[in-house]
Amino acid sequence: MMQPSPPVSPRPTDAGPSDDEIRARIVRLLAGILERDPATVVGAQHLRADLGMDSLNALEFLSSLSHEFKIDLEIEEAFGLTTLDEVVALVATRARG
Repeated sequence: MMQPSPPVSPRPTDAGPSDDEIRARIVRLLAGILERDPATVVGAQHLRADLGMDSLNALEFLSSLSHEFKIDLEIEEAFGLTTLDEVVALVATRARG
């Protein structure tokens, strides 16, 4: 007597990078632009007040994010972001389509 074959699990879909992967990549980019140790860049910090980001850094960061994650970000939208956590949330949403 033949045993029934086990059910076939559906193949996992490519959901894109995880939030942790996105955060690590963003921290690496931001730390490089601001010339800081990545360990000193944490989510709740304000990009300008706590990390010292200026307008030129912000434009470079926006360009780097667009290139790294292959997404389009509007300048007006990006300048409204104040913390690393907000940047991660926006990029995660856009990177997943």
